[in-house]
Amino acid sequence: MMRNGMIRYALVPGLLLGLLSTYASGQTPDRRAVARNLVRAGMVKQHDKVLITGSVRDAQLMEDIAIEAMKVGAEPLITLSSERMGRRSYDEVPAIYDTLTPALGRAIVSTFDVQIAVDVGESEGLLAGVPQVRRTARAKAGEPVTKLFYERNVRFVNLGNGLYPTATLSRRLAVPQTRLANVFWRAAAASPTELRGKGESMRSAFASGKQVSLTHPNGTNLTVEVDASRGFTSDGMLTAEKVKQGAAAASTWLPAGELILPAKAGTARGKVVIDRILYDGKIIRGLTFTFENGRVVSMTGQGIESLKARYDASGGGKDQFGYIDIGLNPETLLPVGTGRLLWTASGSVVVGLGDNRGFGGTNASDFNLSAQLGGATVKVDGRTVVDNGVLK
Repeated sequence: MMRNGMIRYALVPGLLLGLLSTYASGQTPDRRAVARNLVRAGMVKQHDKVLITGSVRDAQLMEDIAIEAMKVGAEPLITLSSERMGRRSYDEVPAIYDTLTPALGRAIVSTFDVQIAVDVGESEGLLAGVPQVRRTARAKAGEPVTKLFYERNVRFVNLGNGLYPTATLSRRLAVPQTRLANVFWRAAAASPTELRGKGESMRSAFASGKQVSLTHPNGTNLTVEVDASRGFTSDGMLTAEKVKQGAAAASTWLPAGELILPAKAGTARGKVVIDRILYDGKIIRGLTFTFENGRVVSMTGQGIESLKARYDASGGGKDQFGYIDIGLNPETLLPVGTGRLLWTASGSVVVGLGDNRGFGGTNASDFNLSAQLGGATVKVDGRTVVDNGVLK
């Protein structure tokens, strides 16, 4: 699945309890058990070709993932990446190459049946200062790879979901790193069965209703229709049924716990206000979108210049309201509203603009933006499903 320019898990119940009790006792989680669960999460089987990606920081974990894949007869390949290389690829590589379609990227998507990725990012403003025109050029050049990823229904498993307990995230959330790590592993071990029950019960409410309203004391007041038939619950359990549904549902992120609902095109009307959102390492305050007939007609905010430049340089359905994503995980007990996305925080709401193919939709664009509201209220035909940030 694509999340903010990155292609976007499942734990076996018996091992879940082991991981949770291990961390609850203050010990480091069993790395090999984590690797085993990631492989099982991706439904890795004999003859599958498995791509494992991450950074040097998690080299041992990636090695364990590869061994677990081999144990079921799969063929794994490990690749290392780094933030430094990502930045240098702009600072030192000539811009004339930005428009080249990545042939190797196409070959990778065509070759591998499963991708297992461990979050790499630690910096918040890694690409700050890189001209938006260059970033957009690469995004457009990479569209054939993105399209192929969705067409092939590549099974994708991620460990991190933007919540990997780094020192940077600890500072942003003003939470000690030890507590952040504790929350991370507890959230990662949440029961898939319970998360699925919450999500599917809520999805049935959206399926039987028509108009969805999203409100917040900050001035947010939006109505939209969603396509619950294309929506899905990210519960931490990849299944054959989800793979059959399509590449979005065939991707899963750990920690899990999200109800994902793509919007019906042309139905969003009203205003969304985001008090704080982090972009290029800086906080945009009061980011406000006004929608008419499903499209953005106004975008304002304090410190919006870099984001606006990216938006203006992009193409496709960049102005379409994309989706609603509701957090379901009761263990993601961290502050919402700092500017960082905490996708699985129970009762929180993430809204998306632009490309929504990774969220069950069909809108294609080289622009996508996700922003989060804590304390919002969501109603379906007047029936409350989230009340001031609390699941009903």
